[in-house]
Amino acid sequence: MNASSPVNGRASVLIDRSRIDEIRQIERAVGRDDVLSGFVRTLQGNLEGFGAAFSDYIARGDTTGAERAAHTLKGACHQLGAKALGDLFGDIESSVQAGNYSEAKRRFDGAGSLIAQSLEALRASA
Repeated sequence: MNASSPVNGRASVLIDRSRIDEIRQIERAVGRDDVLSGFVRTLQGNLEGFGAAFSDYIARGDTTGAERAAHTLKGACHQLGAKALGDLFGDIESSVQAGNYSEAKRRFDGAGSLIAQSLEALRASA
């Protein structure tokens, strides 16, 4: 699935199939078929907790924690092939680095559809 999804006013590939294929190769090499699905479940849990954790970091003035949380999700999404979602968290990370915390929160709060589409596409691949 290489459908595009808008992120920050630009088109971004929803799922990078090459990443999914790499994880499938790992599954074959280790004789398991649940590696991708396990990663997707972990990602979903991390996404579900991000909003509250991010708000808490900002409320406590822990901008390093807020930036790290966005950076971690950016990397996890890109490693799993959720390209558009990784790009979103890259934008959130950039907003935090610029000191624009309300913009970072607004981006996350407006991403429900992208998150759902990305998780659905990853689950369909798993």
